[in-house]
This record gives sequence, structure tokens and C-alpha cells, in this order.
Amino acid sequence: MATEKQKKAFSKVLENGGNVSKAMKESGYSAAMAKNPQKLTQSLAFQKFMEEAGVTNEKLAAVLNEGLNASKTIVMGKEEDSFVDIQPDHPTRHKFLETALKIKGIGKEESNNTIIFNQGDLVKKKYVKD
Repeated sequence: MATEKQKKAFSKVLENGGNVSKAMKESGYSAAMAKNPQKLTQSLAFQKFMEEAGVTNEKLAAVLNEGLNASKTIVMGKEEDSFVDIQPDHPTRHKFLETALKIKGIGKEESNNTIIFNQGDLVKKKYVKD
């Protein structure tokens, strides 16, 4: 069963677009606790809340898959002579990839624009964003 503080944080997460740390601070959690949002997001109460709110793993996976395969349509020319080209939408795909890595706990963004990819002992690499 969720505590009142957890319920308040859950509502704040939905209001602010998913920023768990910010929601935790606004709900009365300490700054130290807010720096570790996984303590809230990995709790059984949070998982149950998300299910009840309709945010299921299946829905997240479907949206994530759509985003990772995003494309854009480019129309060139006038109506009678138009040329239509469908190309990958790389910026959108990149955003969804970052989100997927964050959800999976594989990537951790640091303040110096570096993302550290760490999946167990298999991968330990650094990727510096442009």
C-alpha cells in the first residue's frame, strides 16, 4: 500500500511529465532521497500505481518501439510533380533510444554531456554527445 508521500509523488510525476526527482522534492522527500529516484520507482507501490494508471510495460514497449522506428515524410515539388520520400527520423529515434536506455538502467547521463553505458560486466563504454 502506498504512503501519502508516495501518492503525492506519483501525482506530481504525472503532472510534470515524468520527472521523478522533481516530484519527490515537491512531495517532501529529502534531497538525498530525490537523487535516487529508483528507490521510489522500483518500489512495489510505484509499480502498482503505474499499472492502475494504465502505464503498463506492454504500452511502454509499444510506444518505445514506435519511437525507435520513427520516420518522416518529405514532399518535394508541386502537387502534380511532387516527390515523396520517407526517411528515418534520427533525432526522434535518438530521443527514444536515450529513454529506453534510461528505463533499462543501461545509460547514465552525467553533467558533462557524457552518457556512460554500463550493462552488467558486458559493456563499459563512454559516448560523448555532440
